[in-house]
Order: sequence, then structure tokens, then C-alpha cells
Amino acid sequence: MRATATGEGEETKNGETAASHAQGWIGGGSGNDNAGVDDSTSPASDAPDVAHDFTAAVQAATEDAATKGTVDSFPSSSPSSFPTITIDRDAEERSTLTRKLLSLAAVTSRGQQTGRTQASEIEDVLIELEFLNPTDEPAKFVDGEWTLAYTNVELFRSSPFFWALQKLAPGGEEGANAVFKFTAGLPVAGTAGPFGQISQTFSLETQELVSEVEMKLFDPFFAVANGMHGCVVSTANVKVCPESDGDVLLVTPRTTRVRNSNLAGSLLDQLVVPTQDLMSASNGGTAVEARATVTYVDAQIRITRVGENADQVFVYTRASN
Repeated sequence: MRATATGEGEETKNGETAASHAQGWIGGGSGNDNAGVDDSTSPASDAPDVAHDFTAAVQAATEDAATKGTVDSFPSSSPSSFPTITIDRDAEERSTLTRKLLSLAAVTSRGQQTGRTQASEIEDVLIELEFLNPTDEPAKFVDGEWTLAYTNVELFRSSPFFWALQKLAPGGEEGANAVFKFTAGLPVAGTAGPFGQISQTFSLETQELVSEVEMKLFDPFFAVANGMHGCVVSTANVKVCPESDGDVLLVTPRTTRVRNSNLAGSLLDQLVVPTQDLMSASNGGTAVEARATVTYVDAQIRITRVGENADQVFVYTRASN
């Protein structure tokens, strides 16, 4: 509201003069920092009057300028409506650890040729990354295709079929581990190695997990013969465990088949093994459900732990779109 005078005479005159001077002081209109003050002729005893005049001038000029729209407050939108800027102070450290992990995974053939020192180093990196996990409820952000980069167990155990199978094995996980190690040690893959790309594709909306493991078997003549090869495709039902903190997936194997086999390929493509029914029959009619804990996920990698002690580690990289 604009300032008004209640009478004529000295008060009005002083108010107008003060407002004019204040415009020069706070608006910079006169270009003179000392405009309105003649300190060469003002005795020290006049200081209270000068202070009074200055205060009145500031008040009058501010009200006058506000009326004209030359002085405004902050915008009507409150600071709380501004975009929130979050500084991720751990991003650089996570990036460094991720590069180190993937480098170690590459030089150890996805973890299949690790010595004790390398295995310990990789586990340390995994623990550090898990501590810096940037994603709340990470199991809810696994949708899409992922490629296996590292595991501390046999590569084929990336398939959810084996996550559930070890629960049925005589002797539990310990017995299953012995069988898996024996199987992996059989000299049936020649020099090329038995496994190609291994991937998982999630859709939490449809509650489906598809695992694909490219394999080459029975090549005892060091790649002279073609041997047998194909892609083992396993499907499973998957959902986030409602009793967890959003970090546990419940996985129930459903079917298994071989695709693109060089032996009776078209026939094998049509042969689908009802994994869920077979496992349920061996489990007293109850479906076999495995738990997979997602301990880390971001735009690049995912770390998943499986087993009673969560000591079977699988690291996946997100496939390019």
C-alpha cells in the first residue's frame, strides 16, 4: 500500500523529500552514493534527525516502489516446489568398484579360473558394492535382460532350475554342490569350453523369468567333431517376496527345453519338460520355491545371492537396449 500523509506541511514535505532521497540510496537512480546527505554541513548533534529521516525514507520508498511493482518478493511458488537436487556422493566409488569387478570377472573367465587370492579380492569388492547399493527395494527393479558376468559356482547354476534342484538333492545344498562340481569336471567339452552366453530376462508384471544357457557338450576330439550344442531355456514363476524388504525374489521353476540344437533340433524345440510338476512330485506335491536375494542393482549391474547361506553369488550386467 502506498504511504499517505495525514496532514499538510512539514510532515508531508519531509516524507516526499525522504522518499526522493531513498530512491537514490536504494534504487541507484542518482548515481551518487551520498545523494540526499550533506555531511559537510550537518553537525554531529543532527545525527538522530538524519537517522530518523533515513528510516522514514527507506520505508516510504519501499512502499512506493512496491505499489509501482519495482520491488517484489520471492515468486509465488514456494522454494519447496523447486526441483530437488540430490548429490550422489558415492557414485564415483561405485563406478570404480564396478569397473574393478568386471575386470576381475573377465580375467577369471566369469569366475571359473580364480585362485584363492583373486576369489577373496572379488568377494571384498562385492561386499563394498553391496554396502553402497543405491536402490531401495532392489528386487523390484530387475525387469529386462541380464547377462551373466561372474559367479563363484559353476556357470550353469545361473539357471533357476538348479536353485530349486539343490533343495531336493539328497544331503541338501552340500550334497548338490558335490554333484555339481563332479558334473562340471567331466571332460566332455573339449578345448572351447561348454558354455557360451548365459542370460536372464525378467518381467515382474507377468511374473516370469526366462533363463538361457548356451552349451556345447560331447566334444572329446578337441573341436574336430561338432559335438552337441544348443541353448537350454528354463522358465520360472517369479515375484517379490511380500515378507521381505523388497530385496528377495521367490522363484519357482516351470519348464525346461533345448532350443537350436544341432541334433534333432526341430524335435527338441518342441519337447518341453514340465519341471514344476516333476519337482512337485518329488516334494510331496508341493511346488519347490527358491529364494534369490538381490543385494545390489543399478543401471549397469545386478548382484544376486542364492542358497541357505546366501553364499552363491551371481553378477549380471544389464543388456544393451
